[in-house]
Amino acid sequence: FSGYDCDSNPCQNDGICRIADGGGYVCDCPVGTIGTNCEIDSLNECLSDPCFGEAICQDKLGDYICFCPPKRTGKNCEIYDKNSPGGIGHIVIPKMDVNSFYAKDLERQREMCEQNNCPRKRGNRRCDEECNTYACEFDGNDCSLGINPWENCTASIRCWEVFMDGVCNEDCNNAQCLFDGRDCEKSLQPCNPIYDAYCQKHYANGLCDYGCNNAEC
Repeated sequence: FSGYDCDSNPCQNDGICRIADGGGYVCDCPVGTIGTNCEIDSLNECLSDPCFGEAICQDKLGDYICFCPPKRTGKNCEIYDKNSPGGIGHIVIPKMDVNSFYAKDLERQREMCEQNNCPRKRGNRRCDEECNTYACEFDGNDCSLGINPWENCTASIRCWEVFMDGVCNEDCNNAQCLFDGRDCEKSLQPCNPIYDAYCQKHYANGLCDYGCNNAEC
């Protein structure tokens, strides 16, 4: 706002105050409000009857609230929940069923196996990379000399599904689970620039330079 008349910040509900040409002030009101100071809600969202069943609607500025009876929840009280005490409705974000997600993903991968004709390629003694996945039964072990590389892996997660994904999965970081595709190996930090040129020049000169005696250098 600007000017003496706007110093008291008279405009409500995020209205913008400006000095009028003939003196005084004018409030530029946001959509849904009217009045000298934008104090009037010009739109009643409850008129569309958004609340489910016996829920009670209360109009708000640019919004509404549903007061839900017991066993109802959700923004509009549209969700049945036997444990809900009722009250003000809130948007409910459904929880993802992890098992269902993996099952659908595995089904999608198996469909890709069919599209890539993997069942016919299985056991042809040639490694078909597009079929070398868990869903495609690792191309009938054609890519591992007839050996399932994870046969002895007893981790709590499916290590072959997170193999070389760039994330360290400690459960898979062992020899039986192929060390998680080296995802858990820490990359070396660069050699200290103070020593870098010196270490390169004196590398393998028969003398031990303690500043260079580390894996980085």
